[in-house]
Amino acid sequence: MRTINATLAAIVLCLAPLQAVSAQGEPSQPREFAQKMSMSNLFELKAAELARQRAKGREVLEFAERMLADHARAAKELAEAARKDGVEPSQSLDKAGEERLAALRALSGAEFDPAYLSSQVTAHEDALELLKAYSEQGEAGALKAFAAATYPTVRTHLIQVQSMTSR
Repeated sequence: MRTINATLAAIVLCLAPLQAVSAQGEPSQPREFAQKMSMSNLFELKAAELARQRAKGREVLEFAERMLADHARAAKELAEAARKDGVEPSQSLDKAGEERLAALRALSGAEFDPAYLSSQVTAHEDALELLKAYSEQGEAGALKAFAAATYPTVRTHLIQVQSMTSR
C-alpha cells in the first residue's frame, strides 16, 4: 500500500504543470521568458540524466539520450539569445521543478519509465505553450527568434513522447 501511495504521489507531481504560466499571462518580457524557458530546459536535462541511469526500456533510454543532446543544444542557444537581449537565464530549477525531479528520483524499476514519460508529456506541452506565446507576443529580439526556431523541435519531442505513452 505504501508503494502504491508513493507511486501515485510521484505521478501526480510529474503531471503537475511546470508553472501556471497561463494563469498569470504568458511572459512577454525577455527576462521572464528567459527565466521560465531555462528552468524548463534544465528540468529536461536533469530528468533525462536520471532516465539515463534508471530507465529500463530501450525506447525510453533512446528518448532520454535525444533529450540530452537536443536540450543541451537548446540551453546554449537560449543562453546566447538571452545574452544578446541583455538578460540572464536561470541557472537552477524553481520549487515546482525540484519537486517534480524529486518525485522521479523516488522511483525505480518498472515504476520509473511511465512516470518519466508522463513528466515529459507535461513538460513539453508547457514548453510549447511558452514558446508559442513568446514567439507570437514577445518583444522582438534574439529570444523571440529563439522561441520561433525552437518550437518545431519541441513539438516533435511532444509528438514522439505522446506516441510512446499511447501504446
